[in-house]
Amino acid sequence: MTARYQAEKTNLILGFVPLLDAAPLIVAKELGYFSAQGLTVQLQAERSWASIRDKVAWGLLDGAQMLAPLPLASTLGLGSSAIPMVTGLVLSQGGNAISLSEALCQQLDLPPSLTGLTPAELGARLRQHLQQSNRQLTLATVSPYSCHHYQLHYWLQLSGIEPRQVNVIGLAPADMASQLDGGRIDGFCVGEPWNSLSQQQGSSRILLSSEQLWPHCPEKVFAVTADFASKQPQTHLALITALLQACQWLATPEAASGLTALLAQPAYLPDLLQQMPAGPLLNPAIPQAFFGDELNFPWCSQAAWLQQQMRQLGQWQGPIDPQLLRQIYRTDLYRQAAAALQLTAPASDWRLEGQQAPGFAGGEIFSIRNNASY
Repeated sequence: MTARYQAEKTNLILGFVPLLDAAPLIVAKELGYFSAQGLTVQLQAERSWASIRDKVAWGLLDGAQMLAPLPLASTLGLGSSAIPMVTGLVLSQGGNAISLSEALCQQLDLPPSLTGLTPAELGARLRQHLQQSNRQLTLATVSPYSCHHYQLHYWLQLSGIEPRQVNVIGLAPADMASQLDGGRIDGFCVGEPWNSLSQQQGSSRILLSSEQLWPHCPEKVFAVTADFASKQPQTHLALITALLQACQWLATPEAASGLTALLAQPAYLPDLLQQMPAGPLLNPAIPQAFFGDELNFPWCSQAAWLQQQMRQLGQWQGPIDPQLLRQIYRTDLYRQAAAALQLTAPASDWRLEGQQAPGFAGGEIFSIRNNASY
């Protein structure tokens, strides 16, 4: 039987951005996992990740679905005032892709099917085009402190494309398609279903999934402020436990047939789902997962990997401090929730991270095995 915590606060507002990987929060509410913990939860849709971050920081949201790097960025004061945040649960993995406009794909002379082309081969075509045309591309990501941003820069860097050749801007996920159609951007890196919808409408083509670039990279986490976690510890554990149950349900056969109906409710993603044709809700070309033996664990080594990306892009100049990472990525809280659900959890907080994308020479650009400082 699942443990029920003595929540200090029972009426809560949690934020989400209307994307497919908001599913754990929606499932936890609609299937009663929150209420089983004695929690009354209101889910509030937000347009952008900046809005999510700021409303959690200001206490207008008790917690939220959040980009995996954002708790770290907020704690460090990157892009906003420094507000310490914590996460005890990874909600999803994968689900991002890099898409380029159909017009640009034709200029790159890409074949109708990109199956078999490696990230290196696709990057070489883009590099050659930029050298010949002497133009600057404008590409968009959802936040400078997102895996989307780091994945896009990782691919561009390994492809030998110089920073002066690409202008990377930030846009809300819902604005990507319209900005592409209006010719103001040439492509984007965003989460589903925006890549699939744009491709189905003939506006763009999906080049690469995030799993092709960074296998097993965390995408969304559940985050609260450190102050909330300190003052409402039982509430926080109840939320993590309920959300982990929802992630577990998303890996069952029932989810394959029942998830669409849950997401299509008026408060969630009805407009998006109405645009999607009949077929699998999750595009198999863009792998996305919500539950696994190690997927939901907030690895400190993954946090170190993300901070290294911040350092490589000049967002952060300081050291990677393992003690700070442990304060943000709370493996201890995950282990408590997993034990309550009779699930196993990794014994170590650290593992080897980093893998070179196929076709690129040079091995790993960064790896971390333990808790050493860098």
